[in-house]
Amino acid sequence: MSKKGKATETKHEREQIVKYGRLYPRYKKFAEVLRHILEKAAKTRAPLAIVQTRPKNIASFAEKIQRKKEEYKDPVNEFTDLCGGRVIVHFRREIDAICDFIKNHFKVDWDNSVDVVERLNPTEFGYRSVHYIVSFRKGVFPTEEIHVKIPETVLGLKCEIQVRTILEHAWADISHDLSYKSAFPVPERWIRDIARLAAMLEEIDSDFERVQERLHSYAASYGEYMMPEKVQDEIDKLRIVLKYDRNNAELADRIGKLAITIGEWDIAIQVLSPYADSGHPAVLRDLGVALCKKYDGNRKNAKYRQGQCYLELAAEPEHQDADAMASLAGTWKETDEEKARELYRRAYEVDPSDAYPLGNYLDLEIIRQKNTSIVSLMNPMIEVAVQRCRDQANVGMNLPWVFYSIGKFRLLQGKPYESLAAYAKAIDVSSATFMIESSLESQDRLAVVEEHLTGLQWVRMLLRVGLAAHLIKRQREALEQRRAAREDLKESKAKLRELEKGRRKSRKEIAEQKQEVKDAETGVKEAQRAVTQARKELRAARSKYILKSQLAFRKTQPINQPIVIVVGGCDPQLKKEMAGYRYLLLEAFRDFEGTVISGGTTAGISGIVGEIGKRYRGRIHTIGYLPQAPLPADAKLDKRYGEVRRTKGEGFTPLEPLQNWMDILASDIDPVEVRVLGVNGGKIAAAEYRIALALGAQVAVVEESGREAARLAPDEDWSDLPNLIHLPADPMTIRAFIGSGSGKLPEKIRDTVAKGVHEEYRRNQEKELHSGKPSMAEWASLKENLKESNRQQADDISAKLRRIGCTVERVKNREIVLMTFTKAEVEAMAVMEHARWNVERLLDGWTWGPQKDVDQKISPYLVSWEKLPENVREWDRQAVRAIPKLLAEVGLEVRRNR
Repeated sequence: MSKKGKATETKHEREQIVKYGRLYPRYKKFAEVLRHILEKAAKTRAPLAIVQTRPKNIASFAEKIQRKKEEYKDPVNEFTDLCGGRVIVHFRREIDAICDFIKNHFKVDWDNSVDVVERLNPTEFGYRSVHYIVSFRKGVFPTEEIHVKIPETVLGLKCEIQVRTILEHAWADISHDLSYKSAFPVPERWIRDIARLAAMLEEIDSDFERVQERLHSYAASYGEYMMPEKVQDEIDKLRIVLKYDRNNAELADRIGKLAITIGEWDIAIQVLSPYADSGHPAVLRDLGVALCKKYDGNRKNAKYRQGQCYLELAAEPEHQDADAMASLAGTWKETDEEKARELYRRAYEVDPSDAYPLGNYLDLEIIRQKNTSIVSLMNPMIEVAVQRCRDQANVGMNLPWVFYSIGKFRLLQGKPYESLAAYAKAIDVSSATFMIESSLESQDRLAVVEEHLTGLQWVRMLLRVGLAAHLIKRQREALEQRRAAREDLKESKAKLRELEKGRRKSRKEIAEQKQEVKDAETGVKEAQRAVTQARKELRAARSKYILKSQLAFRKTQPINQPIVIVVGGCDPQLKKEMAGYRYLLLEAFRDFEGTVISGGTTAGISGIVGEIGKRYRGRIHTIGYLPQAPLPADAKLDKRYGEVRRTKGEGFTPLEPLQNWMDILASDIDPVEVRVLGVNGGKIAAAEYRIALALGAQVAVVEESGREAARLAPDEDWSDLPNLIHLPADPMTIRAFIGSGSGKLPEKIRDTVAKGVHEEYRRNQEKELHSGKPSMAEWASLKENLKESNRQQADDISAKLRRIGCTVERVKNREIVLMTFTKAEVEAMAVMEHARWNVERLLDGWTWGPQKDVDQKISPYLVSWEKLPENVREWDRQAVRAIPKLLAEVGLEVRRNR
């Protein structure tokens, strides 16, 4: 400043500006090279980062030497920010990755570099950023990752690189440049406002970080809770995308991970192998897992060892990947237990609350020590891991593994019923058999401490049952795919015949249709191979896990269908309360024919089933499951049961219901064909409900019956399953749920009768014919679920007729006489029909609501007969009045029993 207060420029300052002007092109080149390097580095460390570089322009240089003239004597050589770079990332963890790259690849001037966070006091908030003063180190670039050469002209020059998050950048742009770089003092009140905003932004930054970590984990595991067919569809879509982005290792890894979730090792290997040299840790990990899983049966195979090598690269300490370390540890189980244990320990140290390494580390320690003493020492961390698993399960993350982990931890902690419930849920959400098998192998290894682990036998038995049920489901799906493939082939051939018969024959269309036929034939062959493979795997599993598991079935006959399992309170202290359900169940089973399974004692619901067996002997065969003698003092064998089967358990435990499922599966019965009826119940009943749901059985609990039946509704793990419904305490509704046992009508007449049922409904609703309602459509245009509703109504006709003392006979040589039912008969059958309709809708996912909405599956008529409007009751009456006419159309006559 001059004496008059005006700024002046000295000769030295002019010389500095001229000197910098000559250097400016070199700094411009420096900025260009730096940008290329930082962009390539950010691609794998912070993919969405914004990279900015620029040389300080001459005007900015001139301004700075004016403002800092008292601090610098030789600005050209003392200023360290004549070239500047910024890497603006989304999350703070990405800052660490970028900073590590800078420190490893540049020469850092540590005296002038600073992490601004370190100079803030614990109570301060403010301008946060990492600043490095760097220069290029000769001989570092180019690298395998970054193919950029450093010009000689920029060596020796310095540059300032800032690394910060988007929010930190926003704060810096808005506040720092205004206050710290301002030519005027900022009022103190505004400084306080700026600091307050900085504190808020810092908290938001941390919140974003936490949310991003959860979303990242969720995205990484999202395929694990999708149905296998949806996973395959997603794989197919992403493989198409990958064709147009072949250098995208992250996309390839998404596909590989999806393939792994459904056990498609070959797909994972095929997709990931081209990226093995990319150095991408996740690719190496997942390729290693796929190779080791595929060749697990022959660990001496070179491919298995190659998989281990990939896992070793992914598990290097610099990656801090606990999953890779734990996956590598798994490959050494049974061959080098000590190495496996050490790797699990390392993975646990990287992420102590990760259930995968923690659970396996505990396994190996327990097996090594042959006791469970380590569990009490690790209990605090086990609880943290369980909570983390619970948090992940609540948002559908890392399924089914979080439930397998919870099950294992609760078993080790001596909480067998909680363990069994978690394992049941794990089976329910498992998308591939290897998931159940790997858990079963883990539990089998713990057999050395079985006397210390109450419930281990239950869990092992459940996993065997779950595996067999999963394979039955797979066979069912394969058979359905084969049926669909055959239908496609039939339609393709029919279309080809039409084209060949046509007057105007198009060679092109015929050729295209012939190719379609060939494709359909290939589809049939592939579907048949899938059926054959599914049957082979099921036979092997039944032999290994079911028939050789010391079954009661070995000494008895197979269980005959249809099957209803009745679950409920059997506590002698609840005798009066359970007696209230006697009429309900006796009436519901009045016209049932088949097998009823229950507890085998005289107490509670089990005793009512004993009475059902005695009263309806000849039509109903009752089987009771009991532990080995002697029974507990307060339990008495119910001799009214048609058959009693014993387990090797001592006292009543979940072994009894697990044994009945073993026998059902040994009888080659699909669990989806089994009905489970629940009334009240204690902790064993709670396990029964969840086991049945996990295996795919249709479960119905009686509303307001209390205790464990009532606790299913608020249980988030089970409440929304489509195979769980809640029924009113109404005998006709329960009867409709369990069915009559008479089965379906013969296929030849089933659709004919169903079509007649539908047409009768349309005639009775003539005013609604042109309303556009889906239920009023002609049969050919009727939705499939509504057709099936009519078919089920047709199937139930014989049961209704039996209830009023009538039968059906075929008539050939005379005219059929149409019976007229009495008013009482019509009313009795109409009540049955409404109950049947209620259950059919509930099983199809419908719920009650004041307004009907077909698309949302809401109906105001899902109520008991007593609460049904009179006009709606009349619909059911009209339907049953029409039964004689409907049957007459297929040559059947309704007669009263003589």
